[in-house]
Amino acid sequence: MGLVWSVWKQTNINIAFKSTNTIQQTAPQNYDTTLYYNKSSIYKLACKTCNKAYIGQTSRRLTQRFHEHIRYIKNDPKSAYTQHILHNVHEYGTITDTMSLLKPIYKTSMLIPYEQFLIQTFHHNGTLVPEQSHGEHNPLFQLAVDTYLMSQPPRPINTSHRLSQNSPN
Repeated sequence: MGLVWSVWKQTNINIAFKSTNTIQQTAPQNYDTTLYYNKSSIYKLACKTCNKAYIGQTSRRLTQRFHEHIRYIKNDPKSAYTQHILHNVHEYGTITDTMSLLKPIYKTSMLIPYEQFLIQTFHHNGTLVPEQSHGEHNPLFQLAVDTYLMSQPPRPINTSHRLSQNSPN
């Protein structure tokens, strides 16, 4: 390579490199929401009126499960979400307004444990619709919730109120 380089240096020609990437290839692609709703998963249906949530699981497409919930609202309230909407005269929305994927699940044997864990978590946070049973108290789920909460950074304490009470005026 030394001989080639020494001959090349004498030619007064500069080397330029051309990238094979185009701007179109590097620009972010539009996100296809159909892929988002085509996964088996643990999902959340939010009430548009009170922002409380129903937690569910399905091994089918989320779109299919969402449409079942809407049919239940119109015909036969089979789920806690539809009971919540109907009994409280609350609003529900479109799939993009109401449903969110909490955890994609690839092993169907993990659907129920993850669903139960998230139900316990939402119940503990006070954000579960009251019509949904949070099941029996499970110490393992409680341990997992507590461990998760302890791993979060502590919230700052508002000391301005305390300082104003103690300061002489």
